[in-house]
Amino acid sequence: MSALAAIAALMNAAHASPWARFEGELLVISSTKYFQTDLSTDDPASGAFESLDSDTHLEFGLTEDITIGGKVIYGTSWLTNSAGSFSDSGFSEVEGFVQYQFTRDIRQAASVKLTAGKPAIFQSGARPTLGGGGADIELGALYGRNILFEPVKIFAAGEIGLRKRIGDAADVVRSQGTFGVEPDKHWVFLFETFSVTSLKNENDGGDDYDIVKIQPSVIYRFNRRWAIQAGMTEDIETRNVSPGRTYFLGLWSAF
Repeated sequence: MSALAAIAALMNAAHASPWARFEGELLVISSTKYFQTDLSTDDPASGAFESLDSDTHLEFGLTEDITIGGKVIYGTSWLTNSAGSFSDSGFSEVEGFVQYQFTRDIRQAASVKLTAGKPAIFQSGARPTLGGGGADIELGALYGRNILFEPVKIFAAGEIGLRKRIGDAADVVRSQGTFGVEPDKHWVFLFETFSVTSLKNENDGGDDYDIVKIQPSVIYRFNRRWAIQAGMTEDIETRNVSPGRTYFLGLWSAF
């Protein structure tokens, strides 16, 4: 398995990898994420918002070229303001996908991906206003390339997708980019970018927002089957939503 095939599946926000899982292989990624934002920058009475989420992500190689999978996120959120402290718990996102890898060699891979999801009233790692309800359907394209094998492994990957929101929220274009360096068989250093760009076609009262994020992280692989990942995500540019920061720790295993 190439460096990107083994590591890109660890990507936190979308777990996007253009490399298909090998037939019969199961990947399980379990992550804990803590998010915080100061809402008072927009409204002094709004206070602070926090969430603690448990994210379980699964991928299974149905064939050599087709991967199926999904994720379930359960979270608890807290809103603290001048009126007091309020909390809520529940499933903040449920999602499934099927991905077809149409080309692959030692240097590169490319895939298309169809995703369907159900966000809740509050959404993982986000402000309450980002949970548009309804359902989401997304068609995406993914490409990855191994840039260098020696003396260190260097790889890059990207994904872009159009997400249709079946509800009042605006449709969005989502993109993700990853740059990774693997100095030896145990350590991998990742730098990722994520963006959500609204098409501004929301219905009255529907969500309309843009976000750009960066995410540095480090991965330590114990062996071929087990690894841990730790990092943070920073909202560096937003529109119609307060910027925040997420800290995360993940454990992944392949069977």
